[in-house]
Amino acid sequence: MKDNKKENNEAIKKLCERVEDLFKCKIASPSEFSWLSDEITKQGEHVSPSTLKRIWQYIPNTNTPRNSSLSALARLLGYNDFSHFVASLAEGDGDSSATVLGKTLHPSKDLAINARLHVTWAPSRIIIIRHLGKGSFVVEYSQNSKLMPGNTFSCELLIEGEPLYLDNLVQAGRKPTGYVCGKRNGIHYILHEQPESKHKGQVVSDK
Repeated sequence: MKDNKKENNEAIKKLCERVEDLFKCKIASPSEFSWLSDEITKQGEHVSPSTLKRIWQYIPNTNTPRNSSLSALARLLGYNDFSHFVASLAEGDGDSSATVLGKTLHPSKDLAINARLHVTWAPSRIIIIRHLGKGSFVVEYSQNSKLMPGNTFSCELLIEGEPLYLDNLVQAGRKPTGYVCGKRNGIHYILHEQPESKHKGQVVSDK
């Protein structure tokens, strides 16, 4: 039990460090905790300054913070929730060199047609994309992102914790262009659905 609590405390400490990295500042004063609370509110969630002070141990606290508060912070970083953040630590995504050598995805050879990916990045951006074949995708769901359902694009490589570069992004009424997701802190992705398919090299019509 003590080991679990220690691991949880270490994960919370790492979460605080990542949030500070996101905003490029040390959060260590009452005004800064109020500011961070306001930033979280802008994303449609609420964590009070006093709760943030306890999470950062600005106010000594031996009780484990509520998971909902930790998840709100994790979503600032582009994770689904605190559990997703903890899982990413276990996979080693905090080490950028390990990231490049570790969790990578080449859609054209690794994904079946109609495979879906759940992609997140800070602050609180979420998209679900479906593979059309040969690295082409269509956006099926979007939250807090400029990418909209129905947009299509191509992508040759996804790397956990690194920016995602989109080519030939097609949006209504606009010329095809490039786009970068997670330019500052990178993206996180989960294979949402991988259909059984032998046709990884083909392209299907999005109808």
